Amino acid sequence: MLNYKKFSFWLIVVAIAAVIITGVALLASQKQGGPDRAEGGYAENLAGTIYETEYDKVKIEFLSGMTGTKSANEFETTYSGIIAFIDSTIDSTLQTGMIPGKEDNLENNNTNRYTIELSGDAGGYCCEMYHDALYNKAYIIKDGVLYGISTDFARYIDSLLENTSVDFSIDHADAVELFQNYGWTLNYQINGMNMKLGNIKELSGFNPNAYYFAYNNELSKDIGLDMSEHSNTGVDIEIYRIYESMPKEFYPVQDCRGIVVRRNGKIIGAFISAGRHSTFNACSLKGNGFKEVTGMTVDEWLANTVKANKIDAGLSKLKSEQIIEKYFKALQSKDAETAEHCISKKTLLDSISGNISNDELFNEKAGLPLTGNDIGARSAFENLGSAELLKAELTGERDNHTKVYRVTVDLKYRRDITISSGQQTWDCNVVYESSQTGWKIEGFGH
Repeated sequence: MLNYKKFSFWLIVVAIAAVIITGVALLASQKQGGPDRAEGGYAENLAGTIYETEYDKVKIEFLSGMTGTKSANEFETTYSGIIAFIDSTIDSTLQTGMIPGKEDNLENNNTNRYTIELSGDAGGYCCEMYHDALYNKAYIIKDGVLYGISTDFARYIDSLLENTSVDFSIDHADAVELFQNYGWTLNYQINGMNMKLGNIKELSGFNPNAYYFAYNNELSKDIGLDMSEHSNTGVDIEIYRIYESMPKEFYPVQDCRGIVVRRNGKIIGAFISAGRHSTFNACSLKGNGFKEVTGMTVDEWLANTVKANKIDAGLSKLKSEQIIEKYFKALQSKDAETAEHCISKKTLLDSISGNISNDELFNEKAGLPLTGNDIGARSAFENLGSAELLKAELTGERDNHTKVYRVTVDLKYRRDITISSGQQTWDCNVVYESSQTGWKIEGFGH
């Protein structure tokens, strides 16, 4: 102590500056590391804000009758990032979102009901959430008081019951940053997979892989990415749940996913996809739809892109009513390849997203109309016994490239699932796809 010397003013200033810089660096490191690296009750919520929460567990229960696409009625986690986000969102709602009076008829058929319970060593709290997806409204009730809350938050809570086997710690900072640059927030990774990318440079016949990635590659081009040079190579796919909803032009479709395609670790493709039930519920990271990006409709793009294979070349010589006859003969003889070539490429492309789960990109096989298959059928003719065309009458021409026929058919199924067996009539839309591929069946309806 006798040798103690008083430090100079500038030395103290330098020391304080070093402490501040170290503190900022540690905070930045924590934010980049993600919520799971938080300590002492602090965690990063979805908005990238460090939020202090006194709770270490959240439990969500679905209390309505119909589960729909949900994998479970209950979700529980100790993952700090989720807890911090849910707690911070509810806390801010309690401060600003109280609704005077009472909302009528929260118990209607459109509204799902949930309980959200947060707990920790010091106690906890529970509130109810109501989400009316039809009219796009959401509420929470805490201590008997009704509050309006974001429907994005309500859909997030619902997603935790649907996507139960997920990775909440996103390891790919480049994916998070890419989507953030265009205003999208990645909640968590739903799935990851590797596959061989089809030949998206040359489309012919119908291959779900090639058509799916060729279509979405056009959306990727909107942000300067292009997967075409990587055709026929192995790629890695990441599927993320996105917090924000689809652009308003896609309403009522709201839930969406961020799809990232990598080659040797580098992002070569990225786009937004709702998944089920339509491939065309997709947009670029800029929020632009297919026509905005390409300047073409899907029909025009396919007509300019698809090259006829041998089967298509032969069918292109047939008249519109002959294509209908050809289709039912193919169904009757269980000739899936010919039957598929009688259907428009646009219809096939759209159908590969039918009834997929959120951890899938597309169905490996396109569904054939009027085969009466259940979801997940092992083959095109698993349920079809026979299909006989009795009559086809032209009832209208919408334009030079679209005709409508009234067809009378006799269908027999092993099980009456989506369609009943027996003689019946359908309206059959037939479109002229291109000079190379000719007339195709667009679909059947009533």
